[in-house]
Amino acid sequence: MDAATFAKEDRKYSALWQNGYMDANWGRMARKALITMHNASGKSIVDFGFGRGSAMDYFEGHGFHPQGVDISAYAVEQQRKKGREAYQASLDNLHMFPEHRFNAGFCNDVMEHIPEENVAPSLDEMARVCSEYLFISVCPTPSHHLSLEGENLHLTVRPVEWWEQAFSQYGDVERLKFWLSRSARYVVYLRGRPGSAHKYYS
Repeated sequence: MDAATFAKEDRKYSALWQNGYMDANWGRMARKALITMHNASGKSIVDFGFGRGSAMDYFEGHGFHPQGVDISAYAVEQQRKKGREAYQASLDNLHMFPEHRFNAGFCNDVMEHIPEENVAPSLDEMARVCSEYLFISVCPTPSHHLSLEGENLHLTVRPVEWWEQAFSQYGDVERLKFWLSRSARYVVYLRGRPGSAHKYYS
């Protein structure tokens, strides 16, 4: 992500988080992550785009030591005040983490907020730093919310088939079935790593 876009997105989301913007519904996918990771080789997880940190609170309460990445300087500052390892970065540049640093990555309704040209590089980086699973939720429709400048918050609006094709580049994809949800939720079993012997279905 170029510097100008990074600065714009930081300003946008720092302002939103300071003015009552709330985390998207993370609970169902977080519970699925705990069940799926029961047989994982470890319990390290990173929250990509953690926002208010609600999912990080949940994972910490279940024995994890979550780390997080967010583009908002304000969001990062709030998590650091809790003593957490939180980093300000765009998802296409996770230079602070070595390869396979985490067993799993959690990314809840974040990818659609990224400019389309940054989606594939972001997935590249997310798959690089995680060894077994990516838990990803995406909303395929425009946001109900606008930025303070009047811009729709969803910068990449694509059908679920487009997202599924993007995720399939990194491993086997399982779509999680949840009723009454605008978002589509997935587990990506990262290719060539433990837990990857799963079939894709939608």
